[in-house]
Amino acid sequence: MSIVRAINLRTIQTLFSLLRNGMIASTWSIAVFSSDDFVSTAPKENKLKKPTLQASDVTDVPAEFVADPFIIQHESEFFLFFEVLNKASGRGEIGLATSADGHKWNYRKVVLREKYHLSYPQVFTDKGDFFMLPETAETNRVILYKSKNFPFEWEVTCELFSGRFLDPSIVNINDKWWIFAGTSEGNFHLFHSEKLEGPWIEHLQSPIISNNMRITRPGGRITVSDGIVYRYTQADYPHYGDSVRLFKVTKLSEFEYEEEEVDLILSGSKEENDWRKDGMHHIDQLKMNSGKWLIAVDGHKFKKMNYMAWKLDSLLSKIFK
Repeated sequence: MSIVRAINLRTIQTLFSLLRNGMIASTWSIAVFSSDDFVSTAPKENKLKKPTLQASDVTDVPAEFVADPFIIQHESEFFLFFEVLNKASGRGEIGLATSADGHKWNYRKVVLREKYHLSYPQVFTDKGDFFMLPETAETNRVILYKSKNFPFEWEVTCELFSGRFLDPSIVNINDKWWIFAGTSEGNFHLFHSEKLEGPWIEHLQSPIISNNMRITRPGGRITVSDGIVYRYTQADYPHYGDSVRLFKVTKLSEFEYEEEEVDLILSGSKEENDWRKDGMHHIDQLKMNSGKWLIAVDGHKFKKMNYMAWKLDSLLSKIFK
């Protein structure tokens, strides 16, 4: 059998399987809650009772789900940036919600879209300017954005380095920049630079970890608390979006890197119909002016869908977008 015929046969078999058995999709949602302390253990269940933001809250595009939340405070207002999977385009776009108190959130709109998939919109400041480092792995580049008019307008400022890196997480420690990033092969890469715009250099030990789908891909912002550097990892095994673990970085220099696992932070509730039944894969922690912490997480549940209904919904979204 020719390669073309084999591929066509597999495609037909897959299609009939989807029609017969349905398809499995993940519905992601976001929860935001406050904490007196930095979260280094699993949060109490009452903090995760219900989501703060769901696909149904998105009003300007037909959203499949919302995920990857990042929080930043500017003056007296809180800004939540996150991925919106647009049914019409089939791509991730960056949405925004705002809050005056960190508890009640109002969806605003999609603030960044490209002809490629965007997710993981880490927003941060440097020398008074606002920057965003989203995942742009589809372009095979790590691309930095700068705000023209915070929080609504963003433009590309430069390419930091090339490569298909997942969820690049940036942090400044003692006036030196670091980026922690994963790959689809289960590798953890580390980069450093004296300046935000580069040049960026890969760490001598990088990849720090290889061929491990449980602890290599970043699961949120690199956080410094009481002088200790912490990194979060999302487990993509036994399935994508399974759980989040916390690691404490014990050595970090141009020549050395060491870490130790602290705890399992987030996981699925396993409760039927719960919004995070089947797993969680992201956390962001912001220390507020009050000294308390504002925490944003995401979670998902699998749902079985009729393939034809899903395809029709996608087509209608494109027609009426």
